[in-house]
Amino acid sequence: MDDRLHEILAQVSMIHKSLLEDEKIDDVDYVLEYIENFDDDVKDHYLKLLLQYYFQKNSISNFKELLLLGYKFDLRMDDIKQAFLNIKSNDENVIEFLEDNVVFFKDTNYEEPLNDIYEYYKNSDDDIKVALEESLELLRRNRYICAFAYKNKTEEYARFFINEDLLESLKRDLPYLLK
Repeated sequence: MDDRLHEILAQVSMIHKSLLEDEKIDDVDYVLEYIENFDDDVKDHYLKLLLQYYFQKNSISNFKELLLLGYKFDLRMDDIKQAFLNIKSNDENVIEFLEDNVVFFKDTNYEEPLNDIYEYYKNSDDDIKVALEESLELLRRNRYICAFAYKNKTEEYARFFINEDLLESLKRDLPYLLK
């Protein structure tokens, strides 16, 4: 299996590079046709990677199309950060679309992504800030982000993410998260 995994990863990398170079990666129908003749395991790995790529690029229509085909990926804070940095309008975005997943996900890497999100928000114009608000509220409703922010409250970016109501609930019901 190890040899096959290396082969799969190499093919996935070649597919992705080719689609990026040809600037066809945003055309899901083209992508599905392009990978049709590859082995099923290669297609499966690539479409999972592509779903993550579409999430990070905040390509909501492409993301939804792959979700409808049954693909999933493990959401990480870095994925959310990338998607957040790609919100450019008040249109629906992937963070809002995956609302429950964003509110309840758990990760171990918060510092750099939260700082980058904070900096992006702080340095955005007022129109973009309005577009970012709902996604920020979802992040502030995540108990793990709130706990991290509380434990790092000396940092300006961390204070930005503290949700006082959620914090009181955590102090009462889940105090071990705050230690």
